[in-house]
Amino acid sequence: MSWIPLVEKAPDERVHAIFDDIRTQLGEIPDIFRAFANAPALLELIWAQYSNLMSLGHLSPQLKEGIALMVSADNRCDSGIAHHSAHLEKYGVDPREVLRIRTNPDHAHYNPRDHALLEVARHAILAPHDHGERLIKLAREQGASDGEILEALAVAGMVSGLNKASDLMGL
Repeated sequence: MSWIPLVEKAPDERVHAIFDDIRTQLGEIPDIFRAFANAPALLELIWAQYSNLMSLGHLSPQLKEGIALMVSADNRCDSGIAHHSAHLEKYGVDPREVLRIRTNPDHAHYNPRDHALLEVARHAILAPHDHGERLIKLAREQGASDGEILEALAVAGMVSGLNKASDLMGL
């Protein structure tokens, strides 16, 4: 049960247009966006950030969803786990691989560069003061560009913030 009411029907054209965009891109409107529809300016801002980070850039959508799932699992955010697991499966990722990403990403079948990016993203959330320089160096040695490292960090930070908001709201 949400502690913030979920907007089921868009109250105005602004929210309606955002809901249409969310539905087009995600196939549904996750509860986190329905909650933020109570503050249309925030919904617009958060959706723009989410949409741009998850669809633009150099990292594949599958890797971004993998980062998002890993972060959601580390944060123990059930709604994030469900959302990002479903999206990985929509991208054709085998459910057993989705489970590996969620429970032990070190055993997921990513190439060395993507593993290094996952590790950077994970440590940014779990231990940001520990091993940062070493992990960034390792990611570069595995072929990641600085832009890709920053993109992985941005996805992890955004998802972690949404996880915490979602949990606080009881979604």
